[in-house]
Amino acid sequence: MRFPLRALIPAVPLITGLAFAAVTPEPPAPAVLTAPPLPGDPAAEEWTRARKVLEMWETTDPQKEARRMRVVYWTPADREPQPDYRARLTRVMLHVEGFYRAQMAAYGFADRSIRLDMAPDGMLQLPVAKGTLKSAECSEDDGSDGQAIRRDCLAALKAEGIDGEKETLVIFCNLADFDPDQRTMSHHSPYYAAGDSRSGTAWQLDSPLLDPLHFPVKDQFLTDAQYGRISLGKYNSIFIGGVCHEIGHALGLPHCRECAEARPLRGTALMGSGNRTYGEELRGESKGTFLTAAHALKLAAHPQFSGSVKRMGEPAEVAFSQWSMSPSPEGLKVSGQLVSALPAHAVLAYGDPAGGGDYDAVIAAAVPRPDGRFSLLLPPPQTTSKAAVLNFVGVCANGAATAGVWSSQGLSVPCRIDAAGQYDVTSAMATLEVVEHARAAREGGLSAEILAKLTPAAQESLRRLAKPDNADGKPAPAAAPAELTRLALSDAAPLNARTGYGGVHFDRTAEGGPLLSANGPAAHGLWAHADSIFEFDLGGKWTAFEGGCGLLTSGDGAILATITVDGKAVWESGVIKDGAVKPFNVPVAGAARLTLEIKGHKGKRAAHGAWLEPVLTR
Repeated sequence: MRFPLRALIPAVPLITGLAFAAVTPEPPAPAVLTAPPLPGDPAAEEWTRARKVLEMWETTDPQKEARRMRVVYWTPADREPQPDYRARLTRVMLHVEGFYRAQMAAYGFADRSIRLDMAPDGMLQLPVAKGTLKSAECSEDDGSDGQAIRRDCLAALKAEGIDGEKETLVIFCNLADFDPDQRTMSHHSPYYAAGDSRSGTAWQLDSPLLDPLHFPVKDQFLTDAQYGRISLGKYNSIFIGGVCHEIGHALGLPHCRECAEARPLRGTALMGSGNRTYGEELRGESKGTFLTAAHALKLAAHPQFSGSVKRMGEPAEVAFSQWSMSPSPEGLKVSGQLVSALPAHAVLAYGDPAGGGDYDAVIAAAVPRPDGRFSLLLPPPQTTSKAAVLNFVGVCANGAATAGVWSSQGLSVPCRIDAAGQYDVTSAMATLEVVEHARAAREGGLSAEILAKLTPAAQESLRRLAKPDNADGKPAPAAAPAELTRLALSDAAPLNARTGYGGVHFDRTAEGGPLLSANGPAAHGLWAHADSIFEFDLGGKWTAFEGGCGLLTSGDGAILATITVDGKAVWESGVIKDGAVKPFNVPVAGAARLTLEIKGHKGKRAAHGAWLEPVLTR
């Protein structure tokens, strides 16, 4: 039985109560949306304060520009565009624009959305880029294909006088394969995005079935190569929801999930799994998809939404201090203070459990007071994981943020989740204190009074940062005084030492910062960026060697570590990544030489390895 496209189009108006005209479709009316306060949402007075900060920024010495989201249709060298592509994608993008507009309005930011580039005929400006690649040459997972496609699209925009490098760009790739007889669908298209407040790119998928008019259809089915047998409506929820989700990434939004209380009230967070529930409310299958309050705050300042390009290229330079954290069954109460070179209107917090990427990260937001102080409640983690990280992001009125698509690139600190499901912030507080005071400690400006108020772990780490960064005057382990029963290797002179980047450093990174890992700050340690090797003369005078080997939170590569005693490998780490630390305790009784080696796993990029609290005992 054939699967004619015309038979799949409903005969009644379906989208938010309005029909789209065949040639000049109107934007969908904003959906009715209420945003009741939820854990993690700013209070009413904070929203007012945020709007005032943005209003002051945008109206004082204003610099406006009608920035438009640029959309390009890319088709392989051996294919023509899909049927009715321009009208369909106009409907898709208007629906997505309407979603963002309605969500932003619900939080008090009226008329802020993605600002599409529309043609005089009322349809989307949609230049076609004929590809340099053929269809069979493209792969969904090959990043080089995505860049080749982007170059084709940039050339098409340049022909129209547009510098796509400075824009937020959406690329619809004509790489779907639909069999109307078998009702099967597959694709081999790049499908991802990244960006910030200045520019971004989202690679999307076009297919002959992509059309928001199909959202309500739940009695006609197809088999998708990835999602199996699904209704036509569900197919459009997934892939138009994917458009909306990936555009979020192109605008600088990281992943997050909704708190437990949000699901029955608002549905699924867009930047969590909301790309799969988008439009489900039109079929009565769920509450659909919503934009979190924290991400609405971030988008409110984005030049694409605000129309303000004032100091658009300046980065967010934010310093946090005065931290306080208090775990409770309701979540994690966090307070602090920030100082920012630009007016800051938001602090975002992410609680990200280990594993599962960052899709399961809960999120909260606060609006700083005029003195920079803020407080927020991070909802409880929804996980069985025992390890997690807390990420904090400052957002400024020009749209710049201290972290973009990957929130961990901002201020990221480790924590634990205890048996009661509450945050254990012992290591997090020590890390935050060390980050706050590291520079003063290195420069000798940290007073004893301030040091005494910090956690013991932070105190010891900061004391070590104040010491000289070399092996001068340190004994080899073989020459250490006999009465010394414990010796940190950073207090010993190596026979030989070299690293793959930044030189040899003791108790600090190559940049002079603290050694921070998933275990918090390490007072003693060896910077050991891959490929690195350290050799020590033991002289047969030690019994055991213990500590941990890890990837510092400043790196996002992966490493392999080996401990060798007198030429024999006695411990191997396996692959270490994600800031993890693997402990070791190996016998060295009678041994003459100890060798520590770290290699990069699949390359040395960002392989910020370190030996943490490495101690010889006897």
